[in-house]
Amino acid sequence: MESSIEGILRGGKFKKLIENQLVDIKDRTGLKRVDIEVIYFLYRESEHNTMTDICHHLQMNKGHISSVMDSLCKKGYIVQKPDQNDRRYIRYTVTSLADSIVKQMDASWENMSQRLMVGISEADLAVFEKVSKQIAQNIETMLEE
Repeated sequence: MESSIEGILRGGKFKKLIENQLVDIKDRTGLKRVDIEVIYFLYRESEHNTMTDICHHLQMNKGHISSVMDSLCKKGYIVQKPDQNDRRYIRYTVTSLADSIVKQMDASWENMSQRLMVGISEADLAVFEKVSKQIAQNIETMLEE
């Protein structure tokens, strides 16, 4: 495997880039990176708002995310409601207290995305998307074995 591909898959540099984007929000709110990522995920993925969805997206265990969710609920950034169809599930939604975080994250994410894609054609990006999805599927298959 090419070292550049392995570097992208490991995500260390990308995580550092995201961390740098969050410094201002963290300083202003006192929230941790994972708190901000959960808020932003729930804002963007309103249908995928269960503990399982969040754990899967952030690739963290339920114990850790559970404590994050409790903290964010106590601080008023999110609210929890039982699922109307299946009471075993809890659904989480972002409150208006998170609006400034979401707006700043939208702006930061847009800026970062544009800068990341400089020099990459739409055709190359489409190929990368297809290959990335296949690699992700292969990883899932290997983990299930």
